[in-house]
Amino acid sequence: MTQVAAATSLARTYRYVRLAILGAVLALLVSVAAVAIDVGTAPESLSAGFYTPARTVFTGSLFAVSLALLALSGRSVPQALLDVAAVLAPLIAIIPTPVGGVVPAAVQADVVNGLITFAIVGVAALVAALFVARAQRTLTRGVLATAGAASGLIVGFPLWAAVDQESLLRFGHLAATLAFFALIAAVAGWTAWAPSSSRPTARAIYGAIAVGILAAIGFLFVVFVLSVADPRGVATGVPLVLIGEVVLLLLFSAFWIVETVQTWSDPDPTVR
Repeated sequence: MTQVAAATSLARTYRYVRLAILGAVLALLVSVAAVAIDVGTAPESLSAGFYTPARTVFTGSLFAVSLALLALSGRSVPQALLDVAAVLAPLIAIIPTPVGGVVPAAVQADVVNGLITFAIVGVAALVAALFVARAQRTLTRGVLATAGAASGLIVGFPLWAAVDQESLLRFGHLAATLAFFALIAAVAGWTAWAPSSSRPTARAIYGAIAVGILAAIGFLFVVFVLSVADPRGVATGVPLVLIGEVVLLLLFSAFWIVETVQTWSDPDPTVR
């Protein structure tokens, strides 16, 4: 009987972090579903869960995903894209989706506080990450480029709020959400089409996930544009935004499950 070698501490840590991301996504979906069952109707969107009792789990799940993505290590284009996506995840939680085109005044102070905290902690974390990379002799041009992109978001969103808070409150959540999923689609696409050790079946799945995510992003963008042009024009009674967001989360989960399976037995399970 063949004995299976015990997993190293590194491998176990990577497994737990990857599973934690799936757990956070599940928690988000369950929390919003629980509210829908309680009130007897589905919300307009998952993001609208911010204004319901699901708010605590909604925001906590997004921060958990952010930390988990940052905890994963690697020296590759996909890792760089995931790092930037990790910076966007807290912004999705901090900046709520508008209700009727506006963010209620009652939560605007929460947004300002969140962005100030995000900027200060984000800059501190970025500086610390660069020092650690230098100490580990992993400070490459790729790391600097990733840090530059992350710093643009860390400073850019708070600056956007300072210059035009009304615009940020109206479009900030959508911008952060679509950018986050676009980066996940880019990672899936890169894994599907760039030379890699992934099996053909897995690469085909990655490609399908990337196309699906981009299609869902396009769908949500069209729904948003139509709602701005004529709010009554998309009042179909069907929660189109909710459907689009659920599809995105399910595709993200599918991508992460395939990634986890692919790296489960890898002695060096870094993001490649």
